[in-house]
Amino acid sequence: MANVSLSTDELKKALLFVSLSTGVIGGLVGLVRHYAFGADATAALVIGLVSGASWAVLFSIWAFRRPWTHGWLAWSTGRPIIHGVWFGHLDTSYEAHDESVGKRIPIAFVIKQTFLSYSLLSYTERQDSVTLAETLDVDDKHSTVHLRYMYRFQIMRATERKQTTGAGELKLIEGGRKLKGHYLTDSPTHGSAELVFVQREVDGIDTFNAVRELYIAKFPPASPTRAPT
Repeated sequence: MANVSLSTDELKKALLFVSLSTGVIGGLVGLVRHYAFGADATAALVIGLVSGASWAVLFSIWAFRRPWTHGWLAWSTGRPIIHGVWFGHLDTSYEAHDESVGKRIPIAFVIKQTFLSYSLLSYTERQDSVTLAETLDVDDKHSTVHLRYMYRFQIMRATERKQTTGAGELKLIEGGRKLKGHYLTDSPTHGSAELVFVQREVDGIDTFNAVRELYIAKFPPASPTRAPT
């Protein structure tokens, strides 16, 4: 997760978070020094703010580098949570002679997120891909969140072997529990994608089958109903 991805608004929110943390921590330190140790109120406040700035920076560095899984941090900074395991399908033009969308392919995402960066790995039964760049765009005016990314994968077929790149745009919907949108590649193929959230824990999950098993365990297929005799 080396790519830092912050918009101007998100940088402002991060600075506001650090500033508020400085005020809160500094105020608490000042109150303790004043009431518990009898220090002069002005001196206690000044020392508290200096201490608060140091502790706020350290706390922010810790918070912003951690996996982005805490709702209160997401709310206070305006940075939505997409960290976790996702499973769904592509409706794609892959292998279609007329480029029409008709084939459905199961797909899995493992997204690792901190405040500063993202890493998105996608898996199908036949190939894996890795993202080259990712952004998470938040539109406060319309209350929408879009995940945009570019990725690379290898086509390894008997009749074709090449490296391919693609791009996707997915909208975070239904309270952050679903990603839905479209994609295209230079192979060329295109289509739509829809994935549902499975779980936040991502450690050790790095194959399509691992994600599919988690998905089936959380969303077991409905048992066929028997016709009345």
